[in-house]
Amino acid sequence: MTFESTDFAELADRVRTQSADAPGSDTERVTIRSLESLDTDALADLLEMAETDHDRPADLVFVLPQPPTDLAADASPDELEDALGRTVRVEEELPDDTVLLLTPDAVDGAELVEPVSITCGIVGTE
Repeated sequence: MTFESTDFAELADRVRTQSADAPGSDTERVTIRSLESLDTDALADLLEMAETDHDRPADLVFVLPQPPTDLAADASPDELEDALGRTVRVEEELPDDTVLLLTPDAVDGAELVEPVSITCGIVGTE
């Protein structure tokens, strides 16, 4: 999975405006869920929710701003991959309160090619 042309701050902004619950929306939208924290339990819950709604659950990849806070300071993306059973990317440009779970072809740069293949978790907001 490559994100060579992706501005993650812009991508996160676009994703966060594409809520599945947008009033009056008749277009495909990103699924957005509120999380209490970015820890492995919250990420596992987000994954479970996304897998049930997705036709290709094996393709889902996590993009995190940093490793979840409940892990030891030396926790690596590899350890998260083992715990979650999914590829994990850490992107510093992603806002600290946001995690994305998406398929590799769901975005092109910051464009949302397949909004229904993107799940966004936001800490502390609806």
